[in-house]
Amino acid sequence: MQDCEKCRQLLMGLMDDELTSEESTVVNDHLIRCAACREEYEGLRVSCGKLERVSFVEPTDEVLRELWRSPYSSLARSAGLVLVLGGYAGLIGYGLYEFLTAGREALFVKVAVAAIPLGFGILLVSVIRERLRTYKVDPYKEVQR
Repeated sequence: MQDCEKCRQLLMGLMDDELTSEESTVVNDHLIRCAACREEYEGLRVSCGKLERVSFVEPTDEVLRELWRSPYSSLARSAGLVLVLGGYAGLIGYGLYEFLTAGREALFVKVAVAAIPLGFGILLVSVIRERLRTYKVDPYKEVQR
């Protein structure tokens, strides 16, 4: 049973020709002796054969650019960002409110804990402000990514 488990972990490596010669020999010897593992190996070979026949046509760069620039895509990104940031701010605010209104902790601990998200918020606002201020003269804003 232990050999079967070890063999099953190496079956895909055998199919992809990624095993060392020693590992391949061990797995092949086990497949000769074990009908259950041999059946699983054959099932994997059939599945991989079917997957190889499936073709995937990748969209062109122009299609991807149009998708990225579409109004719906922009709206979805903006809405997602607002929801994530709003939810995060709401949870932080609620947590701080609960923490600060509970009377069990010392005042110093409450102030120290409140200072962390406040400091993070101040840093975030300053980075956004600086980015907006320098965006007008950013020499790399026209670079296509």
